[in-house]
Amino acid sequence: MAESRRSGMPVGVKIIAVLYYIGAVLMVLSGILMIIGAGASSSMFSFGPFYSMMGSGLFIVGAIISLAFGVLAFFVGRGLWHGKSWARMTAIILAVLGLVSALFSFAIFNIIIDGLIAWYLLFSKEVKRVFR
Repeated sequence: MAESRRSGMPVGVKIIAVLYYIGAVLMVLSGILMIIGAGASSSMFSFGPFYSMMGSGLFIVGAIISLAFGVLAFFVGRGLWHGKSWARMTAIILAVLGLVSALFSFAIFNIIIDGLIAWYLLFSKEVKRVFR
């Protein structure tokens, strides 16, 4: 059954899955760079031990969040690629959250991309057929 789903997977869903994979790699790299930056920031700033620890702590918190979203993005991409319904719903939720965030920051490119992803995954008859 899973093989028949994959062979009939719409190209748009495959593209969205690849975008999630790319996003996952970028978020994991970002998290790793933040961990490296935490060590560098504590040695670069000499405002006192409290401020250097606070700066390092913020880098670490950002790194953990970035790594967590990277792992989530990887599994959502994988789930979309394999036709899992939970991945479609998660991608819709993330696209809507991204759309709302982009509306507040007036990020036109993000508004367009997140809007198209949410619309496509919600309303395409071909996508609904595959994810039944």
